[in-house]
Amino acid sequence: MKEFFNKYKFVIVAVAVCLAVLTGAFFAGGKLNSNPVNNVNQNTGVVTSSTQTTQGTTNTVSTQEDKQKNNSESNTKSDKKTDNKSKDDNKTTSSAVNSDKNFESSSQSKTTQSSDSDSKNTNKTSSKDSSSNNKNSSSSSQNKDKYLTDPVPEGKPQPVEPQEQETKSRELTCTFSISCSTILNNMSDLDSEKTDLVPSDGWILKPLKVTFNEGESVYDVLQRVCKDNKIHMEAKWTPINNSAYVEGINNLYEFDCGPLSGWKYSVNDWFPNYGCSRYVLKDGDNVEWKFTCDLGNDIGYNV
Repeated sequence: MKEFFNKYKFVIVAVAVCLAVLTGAFFAGGKLNSNPVNNVNQNTGVVTSSTQTTQGTTNTVSTQEDKQKNNSESNTKSDKKTDNKSKDDNKTTSSAVNSDKNFESSSQSKTTQSSDSDSKNTNKTSSKDSSSNNKNSSSSSQNKDKYLTDPVPEGKPQPVEPQEQETKSRELTCTFSISCSTILNNMSDLDSEKTDLVPSDGWILKPLKVTFNEGESVYDVLQRVCKDNKIHMEAKWTPINNSAYVEGINNLYEFDCGPLSGWKYSVNDWFPNYGCSRYVLKDGDNVEWKFTCDLGNDIGYNV
């Protein structure tokens, strides 16, 4: 027996140790499972279960998480309400702005339409006036001859172009006179160098009966009368009127007595509306050359 123990003593000791460890572990594990470990609060002396503490902590954390969730949901709802309110306000503001814009646009449109209407009416009126003026101008232009002569009053002699005049040897008579009496009433307007050229009674040639050949014009007789009586006379040919234009007689020229002064002629108290080269005289005509200081108003031209 002693020999067996000595031979296997290490084995026996090892087995015993293992059994002791296993036995101790068994009893220790049973206690842990049956009785939870108690924790002592050193400050208060209150014993609390670790399980309870863990649960309490878990519950506290859960409660805080729930509160946070509720607060988050509340804030989210509040934000949504705020956003909805903001959207409503924006819609209201946008609606008001759009309404104002529509009103302004409508007002501007009405104003524009009114302006366009006025413009159209004005244009129509202007167009009518222009059309009327154009018609009158066209009608007047159509009635004028190629030398821009207005229609001759009824009963008055028509102009005869110098190129078509035929002079005959038959002698006729007419009365011829030249007067500048209107200057006597406007001496202050007369060129100071021309004062001595104005007769005291205004007659440069008193009414004088003269002879002429049938077919001669007023200008033809004027040239001969001035030459025969040694009276200065100057004229120029104006193609646009197909007639001579008398610029001066007895050295008294147009504009010598004001900007509206010059020479005009009349036959039988009528002032022809065409040049003196186109007026063919008849037997017994009374021809008067008169100086005007007011574009004919002072000698009866516009009466």
